[in-house]
Amino acid sequence: MEKIALILAIIIGFTFSNICSCVHKSEDIVLPSSVQSTNSDTNYYGAYLAGRVAHLRHELNTSADYYMKVIDKLPSDTILINQLYIMLTSQGRVDEAVKYAEWAEKNKDKSPFIKTVKSVYEAKHQNYQQAIAKADNSGNQFTANLINPMLNAWFYTGLNQYPQAIKSLEPLLQDRAFHNMYLFHAGAISDYMQKNTEADRYYSMLLNMNGLKLSNFPLQVIGNFYLRQNNMEKFNIAMKLAETPTENSTQRIISDMKNSSNPEPIIKSPLVGVADTLYGIAFIIKNQAGAEEVSVLFASLAHYANPDSDLPIMLIGNILTSKEMYKEANEYYSKIRPEQYSYQEAQSLIAQNYMHLEKYDKAEPMLLELLKTHPSADVYLNLGEIMRINKRYRDATIYYEKALKSLPYELYDQRWGILLALGAIYEETGPYEKAESYLRQALVLNDDHIIKNYLGYSMLKNGKNIEEAFELIVEAYNQASDDGSIIDSLGWALYQLGFYEKAIPYLEKATNASPSEAVIYDHLGDAYWETGRKDEAIYQWTHAIGLKDSSNELNKDKVLKKISKGKKAHKPYSFNQDKIEDIMAQIDQ
Repeated sequence: MEKIALILAIIIGFTFSNICSCVHKSEDIVLPSSVQSTNSDTNYYGAYLAGRVAHLRHELNTSADYYMKVIDKLPSDTILINQLYIMLTSQGRVDEAVKYAEWAEKNKDKSPFIKTVKSVYEAKHQNYQQAIAKADNSGNQFTANLINPMLNAWFYTGLNQYPQAIKSLEPLLQDRAFHNMYLFHAGAISDYMQKNTEADRYYSMLLNMNGLKLSNFPLQVIGNFYLRQNNMEKFNIAMKLAETPTENSTQRIISDMKNSSNPEPIIKSPLVGVADTLYGIAFIIKNQAGAEEVSVLFASLAHYANPDSDLPIMLIGNILTSKEMYKEANEYYSKIRPEQYSYQEAQSLIAQNYMHLEKYDKAEPMLLELLKTHPSADVYLNLGEIMRINKRYRDATIYYEKALKSLPYELYDQRWGILLALGAIYEETGPYEKAESYLRQALVLNDDHIIKNYLGYSMLKNGKNIEEAFELIVEAYNQASDDGSIIDSLGWALYQLGFYEKAIPYLEKATNASPSEAVIYDHLGDAYWETGRKDEAIYQWTHAIGLKDSSNELNKDKVLKKISKGKKAHKPYSFNQDKIEDIMAQIDQ
């Protein structure tokens, strides 16, 4: 799309050398020279160290508090100032960030983001003329073509200058990718200023765009307008364009609008439009490589402009989750209030993050509570996962089966993950026939290497369909030859067929790819033993029992017995020699 070039421009234009304070954990403590050279003042030297330690722990509010104590002593320290206004903005402390943004600007920080922070600050305090004056005029392409047109339009709206507000949006028309933004904001401004004929004209053009899908906020704004105009025909057209019609939040929005007898306007202040602009920018750039930090800054500004919006908080939580910062993400998700549309989703995501943190005792009651009000496939699936992980297999199968039944028809193809999980449980508990049935159903829906490997490994372990099992494992290996568990499966399959020498290189490769998987070392030890490398076998078995067995496959008592007494000679499976040799020839080298 044409807008990608502009998206890249912002990544280049906003050159924040210290932006890692938002969503990345720092690793080294490096004292600025100005701090290092003033050891006599232990108070602010200690404050800097305390701030840096808090920064390393991603306790950004605490870190910022300490940095402010230091910066007041060292107002010319460019590095700290740059860190501080970015850090404060990322935490929503924009009223404090403005002071340090101005300092940074005086110290020749040329980031156009400084101008954006200052202009949004002025708008928040109803100083719309000052907001326009402080907007960036540096010529940065992204700012000039996207950010300023929408922000200035809402600033002029705050000044009750309708013609200038609409005119400010015109740069968006230079790029076809932004026409939908032009039409929505022009319609919303007209709607807010009670120019209903103009609002209808802009909204109608938007609804007629090819391929248009409405996310929740524009869906709510446009639907609300047509309800107030008693135009149910266009209301229904808008509802059919919902981007995520099956999501709980979208369904609640539509239901609430349909059941509303006297709807109030959604946009009650220009700041709602300012916030939606900033959120939209954050959403556009969040998936661009290396731009997540910038996305967090815009989302934080959006929440500052309109604290009643849940969307920026959800976006920041999603970014932190993608960085595996689950604790920090949950702090954001927890800010979503029960009356907000994202609440149920936020609660579900908190539970999922507790699962990532292996805090199942916290995740389970949250999910059970969600079942009372908003049962869904995701909730059933997550409960099934918790039960499976804790070996409560009977409960797990119940929840997985309910998850299968709860999936909407349009998500039918996504059943494979649940079928795989059910197959894994029955492979563990029996009967084996049920396990194979579920795994085969999963494979029909998704020709994925994980399913092929699991089904092939399961059949081989149970001595079933040897040639087919081996072929599935080889196909999985050819699809993902760097996956440690799949490499192990291939080595173990060769071992089971009696090709011990051929098995060893794959099993050795598997230990390098997945060095913490106990069962792989057990398999390698078995292969070494069968080829006469008995000391090496004992070493690998000893290593295996010292590791955590995430596969639940390792029998430590049997391994200890092998270490003390050795193992019986292995009896390979019988198989069709020609078929197996043909399959072996297909292994990617």
